[in-house]
Amino acid sequence: MASTLARRIRDRHQDALITWLCSTTVAPLVEQFADVDDIITVNERQLLRGGTLARLGVLLPLWKTLIARRFTRVFLLHVDRRYRLVLAPVFGATITAQSPRDAHGVMNPVVGRYFGDEYARLLDGLAHVGPIAGHYPLGRLRPLPRLPAFTTQVADDRKVRIALVPGGGRNVMRESAVRRWPVSHYASVAQSLIADGCEVLLVGDANDEWVKPDFAGMPVVDCIGKTTLPETLALFADCDLVISHDTGPMHLAKLAGAPVVALFGPTMPAQFIVEDAMTKVIWGGADLACRPCYDGREFAACSNNICMSGISPEAVLATARSVLATARANRPATSRPPQ
Repeated sequence: MASTLARRIRDRHQDALITWLCSTTVAPLVEQFADVDDIITVNERQLLRGGTLARLGVLLPLWKTLIARRFTRVFLLHVDRRYRLVLAPVFGATITAQSPRDAHGVMNPVVGRYFGDEYARLLDGLAHVGPIAGHYPLGRLRPLPRLPAFTTQVADDRKVRIALVPGGGRNVMRESAVRRWPVSHYASVAQSLIADGCEVLLVGDANDEWVKPDFAGMPVVDCIGKTTLPETLALFADCDLVISHDTGPMHLAKLAGAPVVALFGPTMPAQFIVEDAMTKVIWGGADLACRPCYDGREFAACSNNICMSGISPEAVLATARSVLATARANRPATSRPPQ
């Protein structure tokens, strides 16, 4: 979502030198952003979860690197003030940081707004009040890599290819299982899509191996833990549809321009995704007083996330078929790229 800011900077300042400071984990993704010129990486696990020595082992080399640079503007895309420590040695630059609210009531992000828009408007400073028409577009991508050979199992390139994301909901700090749609529901959808004649792919990282038993015996293409971030982007760009709950691959699918059915429960959809003709959101738990239960950092205690489990496979299938009909009507009749 933060790629919106890099694109907006480039559109306004074509000769800018844009450096992105990020974790080693997401660096391969940031390398795909065409508007970014340079990347500085840090080991986020050591920085966020390590002891004092481990954190200093990350910060001291980083500070040395930052001191050697001459930045004009710095955008800090975190409301957590602890991240300001990362910028301690940066002098002479105008620093614009996200802030939940300052002494004058100015805030970014504004609660309920799409984060991609809130990142992009940082270029105007926190005092920009709008009105703002439309949404800021996600960043431009460099040419994507070739698809891994194991994903090219279909001889007929006109066959509908659908990716499912049954795992996820995890980052370096915590696991958020409350966001997940039940794997059994994904398996039910997979069976129906296969019966429709679709090719079904399972997408996720190596930590999602636990979902595989639910798809045992199904003719699915198992991509879990087998693709890099750029390859995942290329895979989604080649899909006719991606079905995912609120997790990282959902955002990759949007970045790749794939049609998406996005499933939400404890989080507010408008903050994380822009709905359009090619993107449909199902927000479960409409009758629950506890929805949404995410404050931007933590989820409320929940022993039964019926906001997610209550979304039926039938509802997802109906929405998926509707999006597919729209997407395929608007998609050029081109063959998949040669492998």
